[in-house]
Amino acid sequence: MSAKRILAFSFLITLATSFLYPQTLAEIAKKERERRAKLKGRTSVVVTNADLAKMKKKPALEIPPAPPEPEPENAEAPEAPPSTAAEGQDLSATTAFSPESNASSNLKALQERWEKAKEYQELLTLKMSALWQEFYGLGDAGAKEAVQQAIAETFIKLQNAQEEETRTRLELEKFLQQQKAESTPTIWIR
Repeated sequence: MSAKRILAFSFLITLATSFLYPQTLAEIAKKERERRAKLKGRTSVVVTNADLAKMKKKPALEIPPAPPEPEPENAEAPEAPPSTAAEGQDLSATTAFSPESNASSNLKALQERWEKAKEYQELLTLKMSALWQEFYGLGDAGAKEAVQQAIAETFIKLQNAQEEETRTRLELEKFLQQQKAESTPTIWIR
């Protein structure tokens, strides 16, 4: 079809629909009066450019302060002395320590340290994203410098957190390998 035929066809469709659903000026005015009568009691808020200039800008994403960096725990910490039992009680029942329970507590402590390190790393990554978003949203050069300084500080913290997470994960893997090696039987059958 040529362009003239398409144009003529669309014009005929528009003309036919206007004949099928005619609306007089009186009907349009009546509907407008009804609409305005419904809105009579309502108030509307008009926001001007002056109002927008007075508003304080807030960041799109607010991040709570980061938790303190986890301190490295000494893996060879001395064990707590066993508590003294009351007179007449069997000491072996109250102070029973087995290597399995010590290993499981060490495993649990390593897993908790690793989880905390991962969580801190994720938090810093999120903070870094928010700072970049704020940096690109600012127009003032002075404010950009302050945000850029915060980005640099957060980047250093993020690198340290990634190193801590990697170190903790490797400690956990090493511990699990030691536990696996200790649990294998010493007698080999050929």
